[in-house]
Amino acid sequence: MVIKVKLYGDLRKKEPQQNSFEGAPSTMNIEDDGIETMFDILKKFSIEETEISHIFVNHKYSGPGKEVRDGDRVGLFPRNMALIFEEIVRNNSILITIRLSSDLQKSRSAQSEIELPEGSTIHFILEKYNILTKSKKFIIMVNGSLCYKDNYVVKNGDIVSISSSIEEN
Repeated sequence: MVIKVKLYGDLRKKEPQQNSFEGAPSTMNIEDDGIETMFDILKKFSIEETEISHIFVNHKYSGPGKEVRDGDRVGLFPRNMALIFEEIVRNNSILITIRLSSDLQKSRSAQSEIELPEGSTIHFILEKYNILTKSKKFIIMVNGSLCYKDNYVVKNGDIVSISSSIEEN
């Protein structure tokens, strides 16, 4: 399996052996049969999900759970190069339903349908809704089943219910 990876901005430091011009991405081909998703590529370069603003696979906006195949082209952008194009979500999006408990709603509705990039995770949803905190635990259900992993990859049509649990001291 050969995948072409481009690291932009500060992420270029994750592959110091690559020579590129200032401002140009580091480009490399990785050959590894153990790579199945973007999570595997992030791990290979020791990149935390929180360091990434955007992931593109074959020019389509994707999430970290996106499956990759032989011949794919990947672009990784750091947080400090966050793109501000709202329409890129629609390029390769899935539609899911979010249900929030009353204590999490604030100015949001109890239920809403949202578009997310394919390969999005529970962590991405918590971050998007700005309810990710270290002081609270959440009960998360996907299609009526408890979900214990924040790196769970949501699928088109999923119903994600989020409610807060007890606060930790």
